[in-house]
Amino acid sequence: MSEWMSYYKNEEDEDEEEYHEEVETGGEYKYSGRDSLIFLVDASKAMFEYYDDDDECTPFDMTIQCIRNVYTSKIISSDRDLLSVVFYGTEKHKNSVDFKHVYVLQELDNPGAKRVLELDKYKGDQGKALFRESFGHNADYSLGEALWACCNLFSDVRLKMSHKRIMLFTNEDNPHGHDNTKAKLARTKAADLRDTGIFLDLLHLKKPGGFDISLFYRDIINTAEDEDLGVQTEASGKLEDLMKKVRAKETKKRALARLNLHLGKDLSLTVGVYNLVQKAFKPPPVKLYRETNEPVKTKTRTFNRETGSLLLPSDSKKAQV
Repeated sequence: MSEWMSYYKNEEDEDEEEYHEEVETGGEYKYSGRDSLIFLVDASKAMFEYYDDDDECTPFDMTIQCIRNVYTSKIISSDRDLLSVVFYGTEKHKNSVDFKHVYVLQELDNPGAKRVLELDKYKGDQGKALFRESFGHNADYSLGEALWACCNLFSDVRLKMSHKRIMLFTNEDNPHGHDNTKAKLARTKAADLRDTGIFLDLLHLKKPGGFDISLFYRDIINTAEDEDLGVQTEASGKLEDLMKKVRAKETKKRALARLNLHLGKDLSLTVGVYNLVQKAFKPPPVKLYRETNEPVKTKTRTFNRETGSLLLPSDSKKAQV
């Protein structure tokens, strides 16, 4: 029985490796691992309010539409990347550590149509009412615990990840202004993320009176060493502005090589070399089942012509002429 199971298991591993080989041979440069991204969304009441008469949507609506656009883009271009959506500031909670007011809507997994449809349910006035009924609102949250829950999502993934990032959407510039304990926990957890190679980006949204990053988030946000944008101080008031920031931060920046320049005995600089333009290759075709349009996996079995029994790897030998 163990030999039978190992036969099937090995074949699935070979299919997985074959897929990576097909994808990687299309380009000149190869990177191992999958990119992972968690959308951490503030779900407090302030995110569901209109602040100007000419506002077309609330900050939460704008955030959901932005996340939805990233999902649909990933389905087409990088469907093997891992995405997740986490709410904080909710009345109900669902996470592996049982933190209050932190709700993991979608675990880290590949993007798909079902996930996009789930996000669509919370758009508009009907989505606002559904969200209030399904999750509720509570301002007694801890941002540090929300970051902790996101870190656990990365840890629970058994696949190799090459890039880990959290995008934080909020219009509250000082979430723990009257609670030094929670503020300290958030700063400590943000430092832990930085030490483990998880990058935290702030996608702040417009609020009455302006969004002041210096009150809290300047000490929280960390970026990749090759991040040339840094913390953008202007809050996003429109979906187009928010999408520009997300696309700029979501774009993978990987150095092809690094050069060490020694300018003197005690002075040296490191210069990263990047490929700015690269030819786009068509991804490998995906076989679909005609009736359900679901992806199918091809498997090959070898049978004995005389008895019709299934041949295991130990029953056959390969020879080269």
